[in-house]
Amino acid sequence: MDEAFAHIEGNGKKDCKRDMVPPDGGWGYVVCLGVGFTFMLGFGSSNAFGILFHNFFIEQGSASGLPLVIGVYNGALSISGFLSGIALKRYSFRQVGLIGAGLFVLGDVLTIFVQRTYQLVFTFGVIRGAGFGMMIPVSFTAFNCYFTKRRTAMMSANQTMSSMASITFPILVTYLLAEYGLRWTLTLIMALDLHLVFAMLVMHPVQWHMIKNPEASITDNNEEKEKLPKRHESIQKSIIKMICENVEVDLLKDPRFVSTLLGLGFAFVSDITYLAMEPMLLFSYGFSKMEVATCVMAGAIADLLARFLLAVITFFVAVDSRKLFFGGTCITILLRIALVSGSDLWWVFSVTVASGVVRCSVQVLFPLVLATAAPPDRFPAALGLHIIFSGVLMLMADPLIGVIYEATGSYSYCFFAMSFCCLICVVLWSIEYIIYRKDKRCPYNHFQSPLRRGVDTSCVDTVCFVTTL
Repeated sequence: MDEAFAHIEGNGKKDCKRDMVPPDGGWGYVVCLGVGFTFMLGFGSSNAFGILFHNFFIEQGSASGLPLVIGVYNGALSISGFLSGIALKRYSFRQVGLIGAGLFVLGDVLTIFVQRTYQLVFTFGVIRGAGFGMMIPVSFTAFNCYFTKRRTAMMSANQTMSSMASITFPILVTYLLAEYGLRWTLTLIMALDLHLVFAMLVMHPVQWHMIKNPEASITDNNEEKEKLPKRHESIQKSIIKMICENVEVDLLKDPRFVSTLLGLGFAFVSDITYLAMEPMLLFSYGFSKMEVATCVMAGAIADLLARFLLAVITFFVAVDSRKLFFGGTCITILLRIALVSGSDLWWVFSVTVASGVVRCSVQVLFPLVLATAAPPDRFPAALGLHIIFSGVLMLMADPLIGVIYEATGSYSYCFFAMSFCCLICVVLWSIEYIIYRKDKRCPYNHFQSPLRRGVDTSCVDTVCFVTTL
């Protein structure tokens, strides 16, 4: 969920003196490094979860525990992320962040000694997931307090660190398992994760590092001219304000918003579950751990390259976020089915690379799609609803996929279930298009997403499907 929070602006500078501004550097670079380590370590071992615990689940005599653990992990992450927003209203970045880091490391320590699946659900799923969920809003709120002009560049650096972890951790975990076994590998991962404590310690209040504003004398005319950009920045409000103060259920009265919310939720859950279940499928094909790790790494590299390419393309060309998301979801359905239709190494490798490329459209674009489904001033409420819905859906859907495996004894049906989740998104949005295709009243045509700079989003016959997106 790292891309969702990346569009939220911190609230630190609102209370600062008028002649003082965030440093846009300085200690902000240290904060940026802390954020990078947070997501590199938080997502790294989670992305290698299937490889890390493959033998453990075999010893337990059932692989259905894997989707259960992942579902609980992501559910706890979403719920604790919601609650940490409330905590940040009263406590500092470091106070909340250190609690999150402590829970994360505690989950690591307890996981070393697990003997049963239900224990892993509690240690890795509940405790570790809750800890990471608490650090997510802390990291991005602190980051956005420190950077204004250089925010995009520094966030790109953070995303690169996170992507590098996704690429290297599968190979690293494979090597450590071969050399030291599961328990010592978990111990070494715990030692790496201890760095999260230092990452949270550097989250100083931005007021400690404010600098004198070189343009402190602002005229009333200039303030009037800046009203429009400030209105655009209302989308990028503090995560605290977004989740805690602006979750408005009356958004659910709009059928088109509900369609977007449901479609995004099912597609997102399918994508997260796929990352956890793919190694188990490849192991069932008889692949070695190194072959599985190589396939997973190739998919991560393809995802990283696709994100870079998307950034370059959208810098020069206006792209409709929902239309691209819809197309990517359609292709994802086919790729999920293709992955279980053949077990040849090169076929699986090719499908995994293609899935990595297409995954970019889901992970990068879903916050932009959600943003254009609601008016700018109500985007915080929309994102809050998405977080809650996705968390609850993960808690229900992932264990259900485990039940499907237990009932069928085949991972193929699990991947069909993931495809069905994507199909729900495609069907809902197609129905929405059919119903509203002649409706000229697009309620959100005044808003332009970050990928539609300078493009008129006023409605035309076929664009109602897109601009409500």
